[in-house]
Amino acid sequence: MTGDFQNNIGDLPGLSEYRFENIFKVHKTRDNYYYYNILKTIHIPENVSNSFCYRYRVDRKMAYTALSYKAYKTMQLWWLICLVNGTDNPTSFITPGTVIKIVKPSRVSSIVSEINSQLV
Repeated sequence: MTGDFQNNIGDLPGLSEYRFENIFKVHKTRDNYYYYNILKTIHIPENVSNSFCYRYRVDRKMAYTALSYKAYKTMQLWWLICLVNGTDNPTSFITPGTVIKIVKPSRVSSIVSEINSQLV
């Protein structure tokens, strides 16, 4: 079961570089249906340098997609916020008062490139 990444499969639409789906390889069933192999783990060190992140205190109940939009002007980077903070359940809301690490917008591209270089 080798698979390939979606952006390398001509039959499927291309994904922007910040989409979570880029982490997973796509496979095909015997009936020619595509699916993601979601059994992939990405680890970000807990001690990410302050030169890469800042801390943000959540002031109201908030979804990770909303925080992503607030920080990056796109909802697509919700998964990066979850990874940096060790969040196991991205469907839960962030509790008001919680301090969240946010990758600085100027560092997102280099972090995502580093993650992509780890993918095989």
